Amino acid sequence: MVFNRILLMSTLAFANLAQAATASDTVPAPVELDGARAAALAAAVPVFRDKQPDANLANFHVHVHPAQDGTFQVIFEPRQDNEAAPTLGGRTAHGRELNVWIKASDNSLDRIAFAR
Repeated sequence: MVFNRILLMSTLAFANLAQAATASDTVPAPVELDGARAAALAAAVPVFRDKQPDANLANFHVHVHPAQDGTFQVIFEPRQDNEAAPTLGGRTAHGRELNVWIKASDNSLDRIAFAR
């Protein structure tokens, strides 16, 4: 019984490694957004460009979350450089983390905040 568990755990671990190795050589998976999130993202990008004019958006992860108060929170999270240690305040060589809240009712800017 213990042998079967070890075999199963080993198989799963090596399967994940093989999948990760092949995933890095393939095209990224498509991302699906509903229309409301896409509109919030479209409204947040100009704010990002205004607040971080020297930043390259391609060096950021973007998260779109529905907030409880009728807004969408769009987070622009800078990627880490290879082997770089995380820093306080959401800052990397690529820029600062920026949070933008967009009103769901009319896609206007509600508020912004940089990570602390």
